[in-house]
Amino acid sequence: MPVTWMRWNKSNALLSKGIGSTSARREACARRSRPSLARLVAAPLAMLAAHPLFAAGGGGHGNSDIVFPKPLSSYHDGKLESVLDIMLHRAQEEPFNVLATLVFFAAICHTFMAGRFLKLAHHYEHIHEERIAAGKAKPNTGHIGAGILHFFGEVEVIFGLWSVILLGTVAFYYDWSTAVYYLAHKVNFTEPIFVVVIMTLSATRPILKLAEMLMWRVANFFGGMLVAWWLTILTVGPILGSFITEPAAMTISALLLSQKFYELNPKDNLKYATIALLFVNISVGGTLTHFAAPPVLMVVGPWEWDLAFMLSNFGWKACIGIVIANYIYYRMYKTDLEALQLKYAVVRLGNELRVRHMPREELLAEFEKMETILNDQLRFGDALDDKFEEIKVRMRTNIVRKLVGRDVDLDSEEAERLFDDLFDKEFTHFKETPMSGVELFEWAFENRFREIKQAEMQRAVPGLLPKHMQPPFLDPDWNSREDWVPWWVMAVHVAFMIWTVFNAHHPVLFVAGLLFFLGFSQATSHYQNYLDLKGPLLVGFFLAGLVIHGGVQGWWIAPVLGSLSELPLMVGAIILTSFNDNAAITYLSTLVPNMTDELKLAVVAGAVTGGGLTVIANAPNPAGMSILKGYFKNGVSPIGLVRYALIPTVIMGACFYLL
Repeated sequence: MPVTWMRWNKSNALLSKGIGSTSARREACARRSRPSLARLVAAPLAMLAAHPLFAAGGGGHGNSDIVFPKPLSSYHDGKLESVLDIMLHRAQEEPFNVLATLVFFAAICHTFMAGRFLKLAHHYEHIHEERIAAGKAKPNTGHIGAGILHFFGEVEVIFGLWSVILLGTVAFYYDWSTAVYYLAHKVNFTEPIFVVVIMTLSATRPILKLAEMLMWRVANFFGGMLVAWWLTILTVGPILGSFITEPAAMTISALLLSQKFYELNPKDNLKYATIALLFVNISVGGTLTHFAAPPVLMVVGPWEWDLAFMLSNFGWKACIGIVIANYIYYRMYKTDLEALQLKYAVVRLGNELRVRHMPREELLAEFEKMETILNDQLRFGDALDDKFEEIKVRMRTNIVRKLVGRDVDLDSEEAERLFDDLFDKEFTHFKETPMSGVELFEWAFENRFREIKQAEMQRAVPGLLPKHMQPPFLDPDWNSREDWVPWWVMAVHVAFMIWTVFNAHHPVLFVAGLLFFLGFSQATSHYQNYLDLKGPLLVGFFLAGLVIHGGVQGWWIAPVLGSLSELPLMVGAIILTSFNDNAAITYLSTLVPNMTDELKLAVVAGAVTGGGLTVIANAPNPAGMSILKGYFKNGVSPIGLVRYALIPTVIMGACFYLL
């Protein structure tokens, strides 16, 4: 049993004495100071509100008077034949178009420079660590410049950051009401919100265990070793995207790849080849159905495509392309993959030993017994208590010396006189406290030292504290444990995912489902992993920024799409998808009049084919990036991703065009 580590003294009896009156006086002082603070804050806010830019109505017009962005049909440029002439005409008609596109391309350039920002951040972090080691900087501090650079290097932040600049540009070019109107009425945030919810659900332990179990059957059929897992995840995972949605398939596949493959620290070329395959395969893998891939969802309504149409024109071609691309990359990197087989065998055998012969509960029980034996035999807790008592006496003596100018016995009348004089001169706000100066000092010192002592013991030797004072233990290996998940828990999680997919166009319903899920997750926490919402929220922020930018790019994308024949249109869609979300590309294509069936097939094929070239090309890509970027030094290089995604992109394009 842990020893009792707190020693009570006479000042502990004073803990309940004088507290109420002191806190009441502090509250009264705070209340007296609030009006002046409110006036200080309210004055500049009132001045800001009076400015025309932010004034209600934004210049005297209501939402019904606002037309932004300008409808493409209102340019009346149907007689112009050249794409360049159309774009120049639209730029002259609406100069803001040029500003919006400049901001958008600045965001794209920022994306390609994210790795450099991270590299600089790590450089300054290293310099600051050296300064701490040399005693030139305080411990437990950070370099503010490194933090800012790291912020600018987070890919998920970039488009959200530049969307703020875009909205500021709208507000200053037009007015604040126009910016608000655009966000509230013209930008559809359903997809970013959906991705946040589906990522949260699909990253849970029961869903991962279910997906792992299903893929294990396939991988085991082919030997169950690393190569079998690698091929299974990159083949079955993307095809699952047609049924559980692409963001869910991306999350599950990326998490399984991180556990089975990236943890083995493969070579950089194999890392990039794998993530490129994942992005391309996920992008085309959602085309077996008409409800799972964002670029397909944009056109199925206007063009009246259904499940049979998608299967016959896209689905089977996508499956063939995925298999061919995976096989070619397997042959290219066969040597590197086989070199990792031994590492994988060791990890897999260790996991099986842990599950079958080294159960976690038995090990924890043995370690607890050992802690008790060590404490009873070595009396470590008593020795530590004595050391803390020495520190307390020395610290109290030093503080008393600083306060009254010399050493003094706190039990003496001299101490009472000195402390009363001290409180009368320097701590006048404690004048009416019904305690002597010495008593108040001892109470405050004991209370503060106890807090420091408890915090330090919680950090360094929590096992020596009484059970009720021990901090919650966050097991670093909790998420990688092999405990079984009951079938009924898996079934409930699947039901939540079905509800989310079924109501994908109704945020009120699927967000409500997420809130119910959070309660269920807490109730079944023993079967769950730690719930980390940072990744899904960052991805949602990225996508929200992307749709904000995409809404004002139609003035140049639509004429480019409308001017091309079948093959150039497909290639053009692939290229444009690299610089914009493929769902935005297909949506804008529905606005182009008189598109033939061949052109419709070409633009969708190009949009899904190019979905793996960049992180912004397909909505699920940021989800995979957020999970896997930690395995790449300075993050995933955009140039490296494009280079390794070219081969599978060409294969997919050939399958869609030739088959």
